Amino acid sequence: MPGGTDEIMPQTVVITGAGADDVDSGKPAPDPVHQALALVDGDAATSVFVGDTVWDMKAAARAGVRPVGVLAGGIPRADLEEAGAVAVYDNPAALLAALDDSPVAELERRG
Repeated sequence: MPGGTDEIMPQTVVITGAGADDVDSGKPAPDPVHQALALVDGDAATSVFVGDTVWDMKAAARAGVRPVGVLAGGIPRADLEEAGAVAVYDNPAALLAALDDSPVAELERRG
């Protein structure tokens, strides 16, 4: 993207969360992801979900959100990919460093 990662501005910043206590079914069901989207008036087609577990990837994929994995939770890369991750990064810092080529930037380019 022109100018690099400093120009990627999120359309919505999540300042609240949704968990198993807020929904009928927790992850890997899509309910927590749907609830989080509802809280921020988000759209699954233009959102990503960053997580570090197989359950995160499955819940995001089932909700129609692009799952992005980070290897911060001890789950192997292959397991995250098998569960639906469209990309996997070593840690959150690696995701930020690669933001220009990430699924986040891909959504930004699509507008």
